[in-house]
Amino acid sequence: MVCKHPFDITIISKVLGLPYDKFYRWFKEHLTDFRTEEGQNRLHEHDIHIYINGKQKKILVPIFRPEHFDTHMAIDEKHIDGLFYTVLSNAKTGKVVLLCSTIKANELKMCLKRFDLKLKEVRFITLDLSPTFELVATENFPNATHIADKFHVVKNGIEALQAMRTRIKNEVLNIQREEQKTHEKRYKESKDKLLYGPKMLISKAYRPVKLINGETVPELLSRSRYLLAMTSDKWNIYQMKRAKLLFETFPQIEQAYQKIIEFRDWYKAKPVYYEPFQNERLLGKWIEETENNYSIEIRNFSNLVANHEQIILNYHKCGNKTNAIAESINAKIKDAIRKNNGSRDIDFFHYKLALII
Repeated sequence: MVCKHPFDITIISKVLGLPYDKFYRWFKEHLTDFRTEEGQNRLHEHDIHIYINGKQKKILVPIFRPEHFDTHMAIDEKHIDGLFYTVLSNAKTGKVVLLCSTIKANELKMCLKRFDLKLKEVRFITLDLSPTFELVATENFPNATHIADKFHVVKNGIEALQAMRTRIKNEVLNIQREEQKTHEKRYKESKDKLLYGPKMLISKAYRPVKLINGETVPELLSRSRYLLAMTSDKWNIYQMKRAKLLFETFPQIEQAYQKIIEFRDWYKAKPVYYEPFQNERLLGKWIEETENNYSIEIRNFSNLVANHEQIILNYHKCGNKTNAIAESINAKIKDAIRKNNGSRDIDFFHYKLALII
């Protein structure tokens, strides 16, 4: 069936020579069973109605598939049409088990209790460092070992590095702003006819200092965004030159970059016979080195790692398990939103999404 693929409705409407709005209504009303009683029942049969302070709230559950349960599950959040959804998926196959429109622990508990005894079969659950999901995993998966998802942990490290770059850029811009004020003041003074003595030749426009590659310092920092998110072996020749200049100008960024790379190297998949005590020792040493001697952004990331040290270590202890396969679900949801002009018609979007993922 054609609607089982996240195709671009706009392209099909153009091929058929129909206005997009007209084709969209035709597709929605006639090409699918969305409007039928069977389609509506299938879409809303698992929704949950709760009462908070006398007001009714509906938790949308467009996907509920107990048959996809396995011993290794992954839990994550996804933003759709202004709402945050929880996605529970099979980390081995990437198939969605549950999609519901809440990220609150007590509401998720109501959604998950429908799986009953299947929750006890889960041996590993991969999650980000969200306290909410840690609570959900603890309360609802009693026999599961919690594993911090490698992708989310490394992402936090890269974001800390980018926050440092942004902070330094703002500091440089602040210095340039003060220099510009001083320059403008000197220019006005140089044009004062009441002043005696030789007049200094000062240009009217303030021009910030440029580096040897022709960029200003803020430009260098802005254009270094992507190279800082990559390991040095993936830099091209232009990024190598820019990184060399960046690190010469700001050695503190180089130090922070090297510590994040050191953490990423530690996080690389190890063989199953990797010595666990050695693994813990290396991570403990990294935390100790970074908690006092680096920028506030790196110290904050180090504190995050220290607070979740055990579930981060579980990545290696449990055989390098991640939710990498399950992450493809996010890509499919983004693709569906992009190719179908957003998700404002949320019911029909949920209907299509249930066919796609």
